[in-house]
Amino acid sequence: MIEKLKDRCNLVAIFFIIMSALIITQLINLQINKGKYYEDISQKRLLRERYIVAPRGNILDRNGVPIAVNRTGFLVNLYREKRTVDELNELINVVINILEKNGDCFESSLSKYLTISPIDYGPYIKSSEKETEKWKREMAIKKSDIELMSTPEDVFNYLRYTKFSISDKYTKDEAYKIMAIRYETLMKGYSQFSPLVVARDISKESVLELEEKNAELPGVSIETESYRIYNDATCVAHLLGYVGIINKEEYDKMSKDGYGINDIIGKNGIEYKAEKYLRGKKGEKKIEVDTIGKKTGEIQKTPPVQGNNVILTIDYNLQKIAMESLRKNIELIKKGKDNRINFGDAYAGAVVAIDVNTGEVLAMASYPSYDPMIYLAGADDKEAQKKKISLLVDNKNSPLLNRAVQGTYTPGSTYKPITAIAGLEEGVITKDTIIYDKGVSVLGGWKFKCLEYRMGLGAHGGLNLKRAIATSCNIYFHELGVKVGIDKIDKWAKEFGLGELTGIDVPGELRGIRANRITKKRLRNDEWRIADTAQMAIGQFDNTFTPIQLANYIATIANGGKRFKPTIVKRIENRKGEIIKESKNEFHQIGLKKETVDAIHEAMAAVAKRGGTAGETFRDFKVKVAGKTGTPETGGESKHSSNAVFICYAPVEKPQIAVAVVIERGVWGSNAAPVARDVLAEYFKD
Repeated sequence: MIEKLKDRCNLVAIFFIIMSALIITQLINLQINKGKYYEDISQKRLLRERYIVAPRGNILDRNGVPIAVNRTGFLVNLYREKRTVDELNELINVVINILEKNGDCFESSLSKYLTISPIDYGPYIKSSEKETEKWKREMAIKKSDIELMSTPEDVFNYLRYTKFSISDKYTKDEAYKIMAIRYETLMKGYSQFSPLVVARDISKESVLELEEKNAELPGVSIETESYRIYNDATCVAHLLGYVGIINKEEYDKMSKDGYGINDIIGKNGIEYKAEKYLRGKKGEKKIEVDTIGKKTGEIQKTPPVQGNNVILTIDYNLQKIAMESLRKNIELIKKGKDNRINFGDAYAGAVVAIDVNTGEVLAMASYPSYDPMIYLAGADDKEAQKKKISLLVDNKNSPLLNRAVQGTYTPGSTYKPITAIAGLEEGVITKDTIIYDKGVSVLGGWKFKCLEYRMGLGAHGGLNLKRAIATSCNIYFHELGVKVGIDKIDKWAKEFGLGELTGIDVPGELRGIRANRITKKRLRNDEWRIADTAQMAIGQFDNTFTPIQLANYIATIANGGKRFKPTIVKRIENRKGEIIKESKNEFHQIGLKKETVDAIHEAMAAVAKRGGTAGETFRDFKVKVAGKTGTPETGGESKHSSNAVFICYAPVEKPQIAVAVVIERGVWGSNAAPVARDVLAEYFKD
């Protein structure tokens, strides 16, 4: 019995010895022989999803000329990882040093609220005690901490030591830079899956160095991104717009549509208006990372889809000619300074050219302009930042104003065709009705004088419609306007879209003002009088219209009564060239009698012939032009020149294109005609 027990114990002991040996052998194999292999395998258990930003669609002119395109660059992302505050601060310091050594700049908005050289409040809060206190409350960890932030120096120290725990081993400058990135993590947030963009469009030198030190920089990732480029776009800046990083207010509105806090969006012009088509669809990739955030592999990738291409109705070459002609002729007007009528103060203007048979805008130039590329420059481009500020504060020239749709101008004599149309359509006159200009006319108790009479050139005498338009006789239209009446003239002005939004697909369009009983009551709190009708009949008084309205009005005359809704976007195509959306040629048909259309065409054609106010400009022009000059008074003619306005269309026999030109303080309407001639010459070139 005892022997049997001994045998059993021996068997158990032998079993345990064998099992222990196996376990020890396996442990040695796992931890020593294959330890590194299994450690690597274990580290590859973290999956992280990352978005791949889609390139924006291109913007091209009607002929396929690229205006806005893309290029590829690199950005630095920072992901949240498990690390101490000191480790995070040091990591940020290392990244900043690498970037700055290679001439790159990190992104931060802290300087808007707190500056370092000197330590002071930034421009966003400096001038407002209320805003300063509001920002301090946002920064305070607890309410009582606001008392610790009395001065800018106190705020700096509070953020450094209390808010972000940045040690004294860093200089003030270094601490401020670390603070700036920490501020962005606070404002924008970041996580293991949604990074903070630290820097955009960095140099290859920074890319190489950051990649070399990847193991020392857990959570720092280099990614490729598409960057916008504008090709010689100064001439189209106002209608093109520009892109920029989404701000908090925009993000709050657009996050529901899939926008991220680091996304680039359209800020103005077509970039803004066509944002939903241009933005593209983000891609996605799943990567493996180890426990310290280092990338170890890539599992899956869904490529991004580039945004759709936007094809404009604009002819880029025509646009360049329009802008250059504006600049050139403004300089010529300045050189004619005489300090009596021409004070040499012409400085700005706009040109709009429209296809009269479709409503497509062929050119829409506003001068002075700017280079939209400055809005794509990084924060380290000090020259670009200065230019952006100068554009904002230049209230004299207002280069950011899109005068074509946001500038409102008294039309002067370019309004006279409306008065003539009202007279013809309402049966007050025929094209052969004679109205006498004796130099002076008393209407509603006001004495009106013909311009030529005031200049000592005598009166026009008896005029029919053709000669009245050709010579731009004020007395003819003063008297005609009174005979027709304010309500009927206003009805026809509205029919042609004056003082009304055109609905053009460019943001910021203004309505302007149409002089009538309602607007006088609203603006002047006064009743309408006969003398008011006499003034508005020649395009003065409260009439103010945009160049796009003037161009659309003359285009409507040219085509016989179709008032189109002007368009800038011709169509939208995907990357395969398939049409996603195409603009429709929407129009409102004005019921004009053929006799009216013919009479106005004949009269306006006389303007561009010998004896007409624009006859000299088009004396040897190969295409027959119909037009109307306007020299609207601005009320400050003792110190400033009058504005110059010109509207026209061509060819007279079968109109194709209409042009409206406005030059601020251009002296005479005839001074604007050469700009239109340059545009027409480009359009009709062989």
